[in-house]
Amino acid sequence: MKKRYKIIFPSILIVFVMILTSCTGANKDVKIEINNILEENAVNDIVNYKGKLYAGCLEGVFEINTDNFEIKKLDNEDIFLVKDLLVHGDYLYIGHDSGITVYDGENFTKILDETSGVSDIRVNTMMIDSKDTIWAGTYEGVLKKTDKEWEEITTNDGLAFKIAFLIMEDEYGGMIFGHYGSRHDGISYLKDGKWSYFNKDNGLPHNYIVSGIENGGSIYIATGFYDTGGFAVFKPSKEGIGLEYTIIKEWGKYGSKPRSLNIDDAYMWIGTEYNGLCIMEEGEFIVLDMEDGLLDNEVKVTYFDDEGRAWLATKKGISIVKKSEVYSLIH
Repeated sequence: MKKRYKIIFPSILIVFVMILTSCTGANKDVKIEINNILEENAVNDIVNYKGKLYAGCLEGVFEINTDNFEIKKLDNEDIFLVKDLLVHGDYLYIGHDSGITVYDGENFTKILDETSGVSDIRVNTMMIDSKDTIWAGTYEGVLKKTDKEWEEITTNDGLAFKIAFLIMEDEYGGMIFGHYGSRHDGISYLKDGKWSYFNKDNGLPHNYIVSGIENGGSIYIATGFYDTGGFAVFKPSKEGIGLEYTIIKEWGKYGSKPRSLNIDDAYMWIGTEYNGLCIMEEGEFIVLDMEDGLLDNEVKVTYFDDEGRAWLATKKGISIVKKSEVYSLIH
């Protein structure tokens, strides 16, 4: 695999500059093993629930035995177009196009559906906060479960835009709502009853929010559309969140939009929209894409298991690689 280099020789010694500015694919003389499963299924999320992996797909949820890769689809025809999976306590929460279904390993219970009396039940994202409150992002606003009822939070209440693709809680109780589809609105932030907003005008790489994670006290939020975008890195405090810096790089010939992020020690595993998977360390990165054996170049989620493997959820299935093999190529 080729590493991304930027090497500049001093002009006093030699008038020659070697700069390799694009993220390149793997060196074909070096091969790593890639196992592919669930081929031709668009996989939107992967979680571990009771010792097995569960993949949320357009056609439903699939249970995966990590020892032998045996796959079984959960028997529930009401679950389709699954956008998000969430494990909390003894339950698996399934966010899909007709609401939220809770699975306990045997039985299914609907907690959000067409009888819930809300404007929209098409779930894009879910989260459960530090007070065990359930939140859901839809195309018509944010839903918050209070007791047995769902409360709607809309633009009339302070949201910058109605579509919510990301909901996160910072360590001080502030709520982050990431929007998608607005030219002008990126993040709505609610803390202590007060709203504040972030967009390109005050530092975001792009106003379309794709995903986010918390790591080491910082919050990384992926932004972008088509070939533009980057990461916004926030630092929470008692006063709110502040934008610390951004990470904007050309991940390949199709631009700078990230799709997902996971962090393993010093390595950032960056799933992109069109360029495959980039693994970055100290500003330099390598890439894995379809030429190396990935099922698709859109990597929506990276999940690390306890066996040292990375499970890559793509638009056409799951590709599995060993982290040690990838790291050996970097070094």
